[in-house]
Amino acid sequence: MRKKISESIQAKTFISMVALLAVCCVFIYATVMIFLPKNYHARLENQASSDFCGLVELLEKSGWEENSEKLLKFSMKNNASLTIRSEKGEEIFSVNYADMEDVRASSETAASMSYVSSFWQDGKSFEIFAVVSLTEVSQSQDILLKLIPFIAAIILAISVTGALICSRYYSRPLIHICQVAKRMSSLDLTWKCEVKRKDEIGVLSESLNTMSRQLGNALESLKTANERLRQDIEREREQEKQRIDFFTAVSHELKTPVTIMKGELEGMICQVGEYRNRDRYLRHCLKTVNEMEKTVKEILMAARMGGSDFRLRTEDLDISSMLEKSCRKIKGRLEDRQMELFLSIDPDFHYQGDGRLLEKVFSNVVGNAAEYSPCGAGIRVSLKEGMFSVENTGVHLAEEDLKKIFMPFYRVDKSRSRNSGGSGLGLYIVSVILEHHGIYYGMENTEKGVRFTADFRSNKKR
Repeated sequence: MRKKISESIQAKTFISMVALLAVCCVFIYATVMIFLPKNYHARLENQASSDFCGLVELLEKSGWEENSEKLLKFSMKNNASLTIRSEKGEEIFSVNYADMEDVRASSETAASMSYVSSFWQDGKSFEIFAVVSLTEVSQSQDILLKLIPFIAAIILAISVTGALICSRYYSRPLIHICQVAKRMSSLDLTWKCEVKRKDEIGVLSESLNTMSRQLGNALESLKTANERLRQDIEREREQEKQRIDFFTAVSHELKTPVTIMKGELEGMICQVGEYRNRDRYLRHCLKTVNEMEKTVKEILMAARMGGSDFRLRTEDLDISSMLEKSCRKIKGRLEDRQMELFLSIDPDFHYQGDGRLLEKVFSNVVGNAAEYSPCGAGIRVSLKEGMFSVENTGVHLAEEDLKKIFMPFYRVDKSRSRNSGGSGLGLYIVSVILEHHGIYYGMENTEKGVRFTADFRSNKKR
């Protein structure tokens, strides 16, 4: 029980208010019991003394016969017995409006007052005696004592009712605020204090609501920042993985031709077997060096565009004329392989971009279509309303190849023979250039072959 009371502000407030109100009421009633009879006694005594002195003065002036009514009124007003005696001690007048038993009881308890005085009338001396009963004072004390049980019940009822009202008025909003604060401590910010008051409790409630809103905003900002940080970390990990894969692929691509050249040169130096024909193998080494030079340039271009400090040099470009120029460059190769080229290019289509890089995109895409199509196939190059596409017929790619076709050093030919393809950087460089320009691109199989598309109207990354 004590533990429950100690943990409940409403119970503690109720008990404290009951005790406080009860003590206050008891103190007030005790004060009334002490001072009310005393004040009443003093008032009665002053009144009786004043009236008795006034009565003696009247008797001195006009005698007791003419003031008999005054004597009667004095007795009635002051609850007193009044007696007049002659100088011989004979009782000549007497009036009593006080119960003599009460007077005798009052005399025993000193709850009465006696007055005696003398006056002259017709040359004779008379004495007047008055006994004023103060039983009303004792009766008021008795009434107050008898009312103690009733007053105690009233005090208890008032104390409990007042304490209940006060405890509910002050503790209920605090309990509600405490419940909201507990929910806030568990980061549940969906609750709100509905305490509408203008005092300190209302200020506390509004402050808690303000803190809840600010904390909610801070948590949302923190969640957004954490999500952004997570994405940045994932991006950094992906970039790190791409860098590792890139350098691994670079080392593999350069290791093979270097090994070949080293073996051929050692054979020529030692004049071993067929390597005695130096002219033939020197020309082969030169061809290998040229291929390595081309691969190194592509690697440097890909590495430079992958850097964080790379910036495009944008200018107004006539995409239509650039695409036609790239197609003219491969016409000789197409004729040698008996391939047909179909052009459908809108004239005067302009775009803000880097001319050198976009020219590389066109030459790589169109060149790849010519390189990987069988003899006699057709190549369709189209530029319609900003949509660029190249479709080569007679060949299809597996879904796995379509997903990886833009990865660096990836070649569809699993043997990775240079006789069946280039370095594997062509389409990777195309993807990097288009992503820097914010151009959507993709590769898909069609009914007749494979089609590459790039939307120059878009501003999205693949």
